[in-house]
Amino acid sequence: MKYLSTGEFAKLCRTRKDTLLFYDKEGLLKPRHVSENGYRHYSIGQFYEFDMVAMLKETGSSLKEIRNFVREPDPAGLLEHLEEKRQLLRQERLRLATRQKMLEATIALGHEALNAQYDVLDLVELEEEQLEVTSVSAEDQATEEGCIAILAEFADKFEKLGRSAPMPFGFLTEREHLPSYIAGYFFCGASRGTRAENLRIRPAGLYARFYHRGEAQSHEAVYGRMLETIAKRGWVISGHMYGYDMASYIVSESANEYLAKYCVQVCVAGEQGEVARQF
Repeated sequence: MKYLSTGEFAKLCRTRKDTLLFYDKEGLLKPRHVSENGYRHYSIGQFYEFDMVAMLKETGSSLKEIRNFVREPDPAGLLEHLEEKRQLLRQERLRLATRQKMLEATIALGHEALNAQYDVLDLVELEEEQLEVTSVSAEDQATEEGCIAILAEFADKFEKLGRSAPMPFGFLTEREHLPSYIAGYFFCGASRGTRAENLRIRPAGLYARFYHRGEAQSHEAVYGRMLETIAKRGWVISGHMYGYDMASYIVSESANEYLAKYCVQVCVAGEQGEVARQF
């Protein structure tokens, strides 16, 4: 039988010599022959043993699991083990897809926050957006600590499901409660798991939009001025108010500064009674 040196076998397996030494030490792949001077030699047929060890390692199998299958071959048990790993890999793929979606949303939000014109009221056409809401009381949001506690509870619900709460985050004040700054609901992005009773649709249409950055107290003041300006311009509020968190922890250099975007659907009459989209 022809034997290969450790270097030759490593080249055949497209791996490194120290990997083979590690496999030998851990009892995963022993050389077929060890000479009196300590040189290790492998048979060509051990390529398939190496391939199985490498495959199990790639699936996330532990050293103990690999060692057990090497020492006591069990085809049925091995297939069951691989099926379990396949399910774990599917779950990991979904987790990574969710994480990627969250990162893309965060990056987009950061760019929006950096390029926004603050304290300027404008009109924009917005597409329909699906949101998942949870109701909040005035007492719950009376303090900053209370608001944070609500958000933490909101996030915990998703963590128990094994995923992060989808962006965007914010609050919703129903039209009939304006000009109150007190929210009726906190929201995040809707997902497949959103229950019908928690689903709200922000309709497509024309919205008055206002960005503001400043300490928490300043937001309530500019919120009121935004609504006053809308009334002075003769725009008619036709929908709910949506306040969006603009990921202040990414864009702002101050822990006390908050960035938010406020959007409320409006009707704006033009000279011919049509909706004016520019001003």
